[in-house]
Amino acid sequence: MGEQVLRLPKSLEGRKGVILDTMVFIYLFEDTHEFGSVSEFIFEQTRAGRLECALTPISAAELMVKPIQKGRHDLADRYRFALSSLKNVVPLSLDFEAGLMAGSLKAKYGLPLPDMIQAALAMRSNIPTLITNDREMKRITEVEVFLLSDFL
Repeated sequence: MGEQVLRLPKSLEGRKGVILDTMVFIYLFEDTHEFGSVSEFIFEQTRAGRLECALTPISAAELMVKPIQKGRHDLADRYRFALSSLKNVVPLSLDFEAGLMAGSLKAKYGLPLPDMIQAALAMRSNIPTLITNDREMKRITEVEVFLLSDFL
């Protein structure tokens, strides 16, 4: 089997405030077989300035759970450092308005609240965009959702 050719979808080039779902970070940090290279490619594109991404408090929280549950505080610390060191990845804060928007999205789509918070924060961008591997998120019409397979 040949090596996968990765590409940045043309419509993503130059976008700012692109929300990265938690799994993009997990695939990067754990270098998963199927999507580790795609996640690395996304971060290469952000480092090169081809897009600016955003890290939400949801992803930050979700990334801490597994290492801490396993007593791997060293790994949690490495994740914290890595998250704060990513070039062109901006940390976002959750505020009252985003909470209200997330509640409305939850009522409309019935998807998990953490996902709806991610989508609500994406809606704050000029071009609301989310990168995920969760096909269910494609149902959200208020946000342009890219799956990791869109980079292949």
